[in-house]
Amino acid sequence: MTLNAVNLNTFSDATNQSVKSVSQTQNDFAKVLKDALGSVNDAQQSTNQLVSEVASGNSDMDLHNFMIAMQKLNVLLKTTVQVRDRVVEAYQEVMRMQV
Repeated sequence: MTLNAVNLNTFSDATNQSVKSVSQTQNDFAKVLKDALGSVNDAQQSTNQLVSEVASGNSDMDLHNFMIAMQKLNVLLKTTVQVRDRVVEAYQEVMRMQV
């Protein structure tokens, strides 16, 4: 891994040129959140299908890879819950602010 020098002038110019409106930022955030939740949902559905196949005996997957897939889904779901909790906490904090 290499580290590149940071040119602050270039950074500030890029920042000034890429100022977005609030609605654009909200749309970008909503898209990122929707994509992330979609990928978690896809992972959950594929793991559920795998569980069904292993339970019925139709899968050639060994137990080691099956347990790895289950743990990956577990970590994904825990991360999603933590992100949701942080977003709710941030929203509540903003709502408690006095204007």
